[in-house]
Amino acid sequence: MKKNNEEKTISYKKSIFVILITVFFLLSCVALVNAVVDPYFHYHKPFTNYRLIEERYVNDGISRQFDYNAVIIGNSLSQNFKTTQYDELFGVKSVKLPYSGAGVKELWTALGRIVGRNELSDNIKDYMMTDPKFELKDYGKTKAYRNDIKEVIVVLDMEDVMRSYSWHRYNDYPEYLYDDNPFNDVGYLLNKETLYRGSFYNIGMTLKGSANTTFDEYSAWERQSGPGEACDGLSKIKKETTDIKSLSDRDRDRVFRNIACNIIPVIRAAEDTEFRLIIPPVSIAKWAAYHQAGETGYMIEGMRFAVSQLAAEENADIYSFMDEYDLITDLTHYCDDIHYDASVNEWMLEEIKNDHHEITSDSYETYFDELAEFYGNYDYTILNEYIE
Repeated sequence: MKKNNEEKTISYKKSIFVILITVFFLLSCVALVNAVVDPYFHYHKPFTNYRLIEERYVNDGISRQFDYNAVIIGNSLSQNFKTTQYDELFGVKSVKLPYSGAGVKELWTALGRIVGRNELSDNIKDYMMTDPKFELKDYGKTKAYRNDIKEVIVVLDMEDVMRSYSWHRYNDYPEYLYDDNPFNDVGYLLNKETLYRGSFYNIGMTLKGSANTTFDEYSAWERQSGPGEACDGLSKIKKETTDIKSLSDRDRDRVFRNIACNIIPVIRAAEDTEFRLIIPPVSIAKWAAYHQAGETGYMIEGMRFAVSQLAAEENADIYSFMDEYDLITDLTHYCDDIHYDASVNEWMLEEIKNDHHEITSDSYETYFDELAEFYGNYDYTILNEYIE
């Protein structure tokens, strides 16, 4: 009886050992496949065919591993840019890195990993000394992935510029893809989504001979556009309104922090890189929303102050399309109050190439005075016919 119990114990131990070895083998196979195929380009350049999806998973790998010397980056308003057009117009080899819904910190942190980032400038350090509650984390120097970036196009969402310097929309983030710590890569290597939607899919594409996703196609979209779509969400508009919100010293302080902490350290870290900052043409329906909220003057003065902070940077040019009134009031181009179709992205690149719509430290005051005149006196009730 005792012998049988000993034999059973040995048998159980063997079974457990075999199971552990099997599990370890299977997990090792998963990790090996994901490391070799590397669908998010964390370790090396792609050697299988690939698709570009899931921006926050794939963008950092693109910026590390692909060959390029120019970048288009921004929130969803950057998704319809075509790198082929950009390359042809400006004589560059570019990648597109859209981050849908991103704020200023997320975009410029990503850009800082590419071109580098200096420590905070003296003016923000001096500011920190006068405000003991102002705490910064992860705002030191950042070593560049690349030192040969000729130029960068960045979409500046002015609502985001006017938010807190640390504002972000997403908390669940694949941080393990953004560092060189091999120990946290388990979240990538043993991830079933990486295996099924990444590695296996890319292997299947390679076996079928399917074409890679191009940067023109990457995150690009086509949606139903028109006045009804652009005005969706607006309530009936009254002709008269009063600006109930003006740009206060506290608001200016917030814009200053955001720009000084996130944008300027990256621009100054890459002195040989030309930054083209784009203020996009949001629709008249968006301006109607500002009108209804009594925030027209607030937005214009916020933009004016932001541009005043950026215009002095020698390697940054600012292009604003907020004065393209014929486009902005033509709602056939808009699928909601801010998103325009791809033809607008194509047109903006042409305009930038021809040095149209650039605003400088000498011209921005007059420019925003004209915006205030137009948007402050526009008859937004015209849009009521499209509002249910």
